[in-house]
Amino acid sequence: MDDSLLRRLRAEQARALLYDTEPHHAVMLACDLLVAGVNGDAVAALAAESARTLPTHDANRRLAAVTAELGLAEPDLATAVELIAADTCERILNRSIPAEVGTHRLYVVGHEGSPLHDLLPAVAALAERLEDDLGGRADNDLQTRLDALARTILNRLMPA
Repeated sequence: MDDSLLRRLRAEQARALLYDTEPHHAVMLACDLLVAGVNGDAVAALAAESARTLPTHDANRRLAAVTAELGLAEPDLATAVELIAADTCERILNRSIPAEVGTHRLYVVGHEGSPLHDLLPAVAALAERLEDDLGGRADNDLQTRLDALARTILNRLMPA
């Protein structure tokens, strides 16, 4: 399994630990695992699910079966926060999630045990501007500020 696929799997595992997995992402991940030659009953079962209709609870359970089948230990709390934050920042920067969603998902930096806790005021300020000043719809300035915060987080997590 390549590093990118493993990183996606670990991020989804962390998301399931702290919140819930995203059923669509879990199913697509399982499909990509199969294409990459990562076979197993749990991987095949998750890949066979509907990305649109799989209930979150079932996605969490099936993803846990995949990670167990692959022998991936559950990440500790600080690592889970880092994985989710990095994944969210990458999605913000590649525009695979809207700024409105990314802003709120970055609240993970304030989670107990987070090594990024000091960035919580910056996330809160963006969320406040988004909700109070912009009525929940990001403008170019908010997107620019969110991109800068995402780069800051990624630089902290993955120094050059």
